[in-house]
Amino acid sequence: MKDFEKKFKSIQADIIDLFTDCEKSKNASIISDSWKRPEGGGGKTFVIQDGSFFDNCAVNFSSIFGSKLPKSAIGNSIVKSTRYGYQAMGVSVITHPNNPNIPTSHMNVRLFCILDKNKRIKDWWIGGGYDLTPYIIFNEDIDLWHSEAKESLRSYNKKYYDSFSQNCNDYFYIPHRKERRGVGGIFFDNTKHISIEKSIEMLAAIAQSYANSYSEIIKRRTKTPFSKEDKEFQSLRRGRYVEFNLVNDRGTAFGLQSNGRIPSILASLPLNASWKYKKDKIMELREKKLIKNINRDWNV
Repeated sequence: MKDFEKKFKSIQADIIDLFTDCEKSKNASIISDSWKRPEGGGGKTFVIQDGSFFDNCAVNFSSIFGSKLPKSAIGNSIVKSTRYGYQAMGVSVITHPNNPNIPTSHMNVRLFCILDKNKRIKDWWIGGGYDLTPYIIFNEDIDLWHSEAKESLRSYNKKYYDSFSQNCNDYFYIPHRKERRGVGGIFFDNTKHISIEKSIEMLAAIAQSYANSYSEIIKRRTKTPFSKEDKEFQSLRRGRYVEFNLVNDRGTAFGLQSNGRIPSILASLPLNASWKYKKDKIMELREKKLIKNINRDWNV
């Protein structure tokens, strides 16, 4: 287990380095916070807030132990007995850049292990993926996002991308709004790739793929100007992000149901979001156009 934890910590460290380089403001709040969980395990939460580049950014590592695995960890597809407990570990990343031309991004890679009476691994599976939530559509950025995801999975299984990208469209859907959260990417759960070692290797490749494509989008859009109206629209659409995370997201539910660390769980939310009872016509038309783009099939 220690070797697996080391790999996840390495993934976190690489992404922290990437995002630290993006934030140039000396006034940004940058916090690296190691913590322990009373029930067993712990983690490290890294946050950038109120910066010139990031409104909010969180890169979380956790490795926790428990006695009863919450249903949110596995969905409705399988039933797992955790008589002797479980261990769950992973890295979760969320970015809310200040510039509305740069999309919100999310990435997660995780390993769940069911333990036997000797605390050895009895059963295991992996999950994760990444998705993109733009406020202003740039087709070439979305194409890059999906192409990079497809390429990262090609050497593991040529069928993975088609399956995982459809899963992503299905999972990141807001039923009460009848729209997707963003333009997708890849998402998978309850998966085993050959062996636990090969599966961890695949998770590392996925994390690197996320870093490659998102850093390229950042390079393309950092200097793209934006207006007060763009910021207002970004704030309204961030409201949808909040709705999904608090109402529909199994990751948030797992954290809360497993007595997780609340500040780390809710670090995924933007610092600022808004809801208006009635939008003006310009915002309504802009939102209608965005939703049409979001709900189309971007899979490559």
